[in-house]
Amino acid sequence: MIMIHLHLIVTLVCCLTHTLSYAADEEQTFLALSFGKTTGDYIQFTPADMSPFQSSFTGCAWIKRQHDAPNPMILHFHPYDEIIMGSNGYWNQAKINLQVRGRFPGKNVWFHYCLSWSAGGEQKVYINGEEVGSTSASSSNLQMGGDICLGNRELTPKMSGFIFGGQLFKLNLFSEVLSSSEIRQMSEAGMCSSIEMEHETRKLKWERILTEPRYGNVVEFVPAECTSYIMAKLDKMMSLLKEI
Repeated sequence: MIMIHLHLIVTLVCCLTHTLSYAADEEQTFLALSFGKTTGDYIQFTPADMSPFQSSFTGCAWIKRQHDAPNPMILHFHPYDEIIMGSNGYWNQAKINLQVRGRFPGKNVWFHYCLSWSAGGEQKVYINGEEVGSTSASSSNLQMGGDICLGNRELTPKMSGFIFGGQLFKLNLFSEVLSSSEIRQMSEAGMCSSIEMEHETRKLKWERILTEPRYGNVVEFVPAECTSYIMAKLDKMMSLLKEI
């Protein structure tokens, strides 16, 4: 009897430890960023290494538009405007720009966005898992060096026409062209899944971006959709504990 009780106690402690660590991991994974609506609200940093994306990449993020700038930028990699990702269809650039206006959702709605590119291949834009535009890509590799800016252009001065002013979640760059089925699966899994973490080619990670310098009004928060998701997971785990 004592051995049985001891086993139950050990199991309970292990499960509680797992539950607490799960909660901590989920909070870190599910942190999003909200950008203010002025030219002073942005993130800018020098990436450790952009060479994995030199000949091909896919950039994906969850975006919520909350501002009406004409040419909003969520990501600008300079020099020479090598990569620009936008939130309203104006900017979808990998050396050349592919505009797909009218295909992006309106304000205050989360949507999944991907831009894929390969030198000499194709450049494509996906919204919520569906391809909404494509063109022949430049045959030149991306130029290296320079900074990445999130929320406005990388150059100084920042300009009101490029203000993002919305919410950004799980922006990742992969060092390959993800297939249309992989992008669709990522979108259909939902913003609270961890499916993007399964890709070994995820070289510029959202977790790293969260540690970079912020300027002005750029704040962390957990999206309400993911708060509900976390609580449901924890409730399920606590129910299992009660059965022990």
